[in-house]
Amino acid sequence: MARLRALFLLMILMPCSVWSGSYFEQIGWLEKDSHVLRVLQFPKDVENIYQEHDNRSIWFDLQQSTRLEFQLEVIASAGFSPLFSRQLQYLEYYRKSNRWHEYDVLATDTLLLYISYAEQAKVLGYDWFFKSMLYKPLPRLSSAVLQMVTSSIAHQQLSELIEAYTPDSKDYQKLLDSYLHVVKFTKLDIPEYTQEGLRGVGEPLDNREILLVRMEMVDVDLSEVRRDVDWYDETLESAVKEYQRLHGLKDDGVIGSNTLRWLNMSPDKRLSILALNAERSRLWPINFDNLIIVNVPGFEMKYWSSGKEVFETKVVVGRRGRPTPLMTIELESLILNPTWNVPWRIMVRDIIPKVKKDPDYLVKENITIVPRWGSKELIDPQEIDWQNLRPSSFPYKMTQLSGDNNALGLYKFNTPNRRAIFLHDTPSKELFEEVSRAFSSGCVRVEHADQFASVLLKRQGADMSLIDENEVAANQSIPLKRKVPVHIIYQTAWSEGGKIQYRDDIYRFDRKIHGKS
Repeated sequence: MARLRALFLLMILMPCSVWSGSYFEQIGWLEKDSHVLRVLQFPKDVENIYQEHDNRSIWFDLQQSTRLEFQLEVIASAGFSPLFSRQLQYLEYYRKSNRWHEYDVLATDTLLLYISYAEQAKVLGYDWFFKSMLYKPLPRLSSAVLQMVTSSIAHQQLSELIEAYTPDSKDYQKLLDSYLHVVKFTKLDIPEYTQEGLRGVGEPLDNREILLVRMEMVDVDLSEVRRDVDWYDETLESAVKEYQRLHGLKDDGVIGSNTLRWLNMSPDKRLSILALNAERSRLWPINFDNLIIVNVPGFEMKYWSSGKEVFETKVVVGRRGRPTPLMTIELESLILNPTWNVPWRIMVRDIIPKVKKDPDYLVKENITIVPRWGSKELIDPQEIDWQNLRPSSFPYKMTQLSGDNNALGLYKFNTPNRRAIFLHDTPSKELFEEVSRAFSSGCVRVEHADQFASVLLKRQGADMSLIDENEVAANQSIPLKRKVPVHIIYQTAWSEGGKIQYRDDIYRFDRKIHGKS
């Protein structure tokens, strides 16, 4: 319903192309008042293309038109573009009505729109995929690209042209393969799987067949599962555990509320997740020579060096109220035994309220007050009237001294940026045992930070074992010979080990795009 409302709003507010359509009237293709003339995005370019093609039909090859419509379907299913949804609906209408001239002209125009979208995705994709919607017209293609389009038409290579503007990563293709697999389930009227309370091995199942069908939707291996029983037997347990792992759940084999929530997700909703994450992959890096990727919903970090994955670990990311921003930064140095300059927001929202409740809080946490960061002058906290202090008017800075209890732990992976977002160790190791790990104030806490530091230096030609931990001073910096790009991304579905992994939309980005609360 939300998508239909957005489409209706687009049709009302978006300016239609002003164009007489006399060219297509002259060659006998369209009536003067044909509606297709009002939805064309690049009318003059389309006219020039047909003139160069001697006024012949372009989309007579069903394979080529099917390829175009499929790419439009994926974008429409992703839910971020009423513009593409509208174009696809008209194409389908003209095709089903056998109005082939309107179809041909609109398909050519929409091909130009798709290419423009693909070119702009790297620049505008963050807004489209996470913040707003793609309503507005896209830029015209350059003359060089238009000439390539014309050449592709002349050589009947439109499928190849579409492919050239479609991501070629394995992850993208796996997402689309899964999309096509889930499409089959939209044609089935699958009831929801229901049960009373929890279910584990040895307990009865009233809807076992429905359970199996819903697990099959995500390609769980059911080859060893018995089909002649109506209870939870041991052959089913491994399949349930695999299903839980694919959704980032605790793989205890017990069917509870979280497992039920994923099991009863509709095929259409799953298609939207797959399509949106497939299109988001246009944003992410394709060169894995020297790279760190943090996937926020996956709560994981991976490090590639010389094109190979050399380290993987769990991470803790920002909670919903203080999300870790999606950004690209550079890891420039490793800082041992770091101090922590407390960000203003954390000082005001977290620390000062705690000091008001516990006057000894600063001493316990080894936090000092300074007039400005880097100053050797210390402010005596006992001289501050904490109870009558407005936190937002606090005139000083706070620094937590280095040590085992420092919020940054013993390792800071320095990525200078205006938002003060970096990777670091943490004394709160127990948080890595949680399934959902959105606990920080925005920075990324790295499990096994000592191992990561060792691998990082080794790939840089240094050796962590040569550093005497007993002689490490506070904030000892080890510059990296080669900076490492760090991409903080947001994928709620991705390919791993030949299977699609799904994760909860912790920051509500997917729901915002799909217009759902």
